[in-house]
Amino acid sequence: MSTIGIFSKFEMCGGSEIRCIELANAISKYTEHVPLILCEKNMPKSLLEYKNHEVQVVENVLLPEPNNFEYLYKVDSLVIINTDCKEFSTLDYWEGKSTRHSIKIDLSRISQMTFLYNFIVSPSRHLHTIAEKGVDVRILVANRKFFDEISKQDRYEMVRHLPRMIIESPINTKKIQLPKNVCDKIRIGRHSIGSESKFDAENVKLIKEINKRYENEIEWDFMGVPKRDIKELKKIENVTIRNTFSIPVSKYLQDIDIFLFFVSWKREEPWSRSVAEAIASGCPILATNRGGNKDQVVHGNNGFLCKSQKDFHKHIISLIEHRDQIKKMGENSLLYSKFFTSEYVINKLVKFIGLEI
Repeated sequence: MSTIGIFSKFEMCGGSEIRCIELANAISKYTEHVPLILCEKNMPKSLLEYKNHEVQVVENVLLPEPNNFEYLYKVDSLVIINTDCKEFSTLDYWEGKSTRHSIKIDLSRISQMTFLYNFIVSPSRHLHTIAEKGVDVRILVANRKFFDEISKQDRYEMVRHLPRMIIESPINTKKIQLPKNVCDKIRIGRHSIGSESKFDAENVKLIKEINKRYENEIEWDFMGVPKRDIKELKKIENVTIRNTFSIPVSKYLQDIDIFLFFVSWKREEPWSRSVAEAIASGCPILATNRGGNKDQVVHGNNGFLCKSQKDFHKHIISLIEHRDQIKKMGENSLLYSKFFTSEYVINKLVKFIGLEI
């Protein structure tokens, strides 16, 4: 039995932070190992509701008092997440020379560090400076695009030899409620935080165009909408707007038939938890043809990848007019969801870091 530390900044309650919690929960539930959540500073109280009671949390690991950095030396393997914090990948950070803290960590007492790149992968090019200190450094990435970038771009030459694997964000699919609630109308929606990058402005235009012909056959239901669009959407009778996380995601997804992941065209979602949850609920997915969406959606099989607003329009109409395809694609989604369950993902992780299940 080994102790696996999960280190992160935990500055908010977002997808990366929930990923950390679910990894710890899965280690505790599906393996013989002991998880230990290590917070750079404090953990928001809103995250605690996601944590199983037996999972231990240590806060303020890198503050001068009360020497909680000693916990870093007690783990057999340290997994570092939230690597959009570029400093995590540098030797200066661990030697207390960054702006985030001043504690010098004795890397000779940490045998293994695995860095998970779940938002940007470019900081990984600095990992050779940590590996040169004798640490067993390994790389996890959220999608195929990140994986291939390390293989192909010259700036990663110094880290290309490090062990590397793609790993999905673990989803506790047992919390996803099935089957769907029955409804005569087709329900289209998505849930996320209400930022503009998560809900492209063209969504409003798309809804109005589809409604011109199919308003009586469909309902739109969005949990988390940017302020920019709320006023206009409220004018449309068959649109429901909910506050972010106003109801449990599992309950929300029971009333969604098609998941519309029409984010900003500039946004490359590395591996969307909200898409994964919708897949696990049996939804076909309509998503932008960017980033990790291409790892989650098999075009024409469990949904469609769209390169324009016209693509979204075309594929929504196709599903409205061929309702049997919603069911078939939803069944395919359920099949693929087996490959990112918490149990499946944690087994991959534990094997990758060289431990027995």
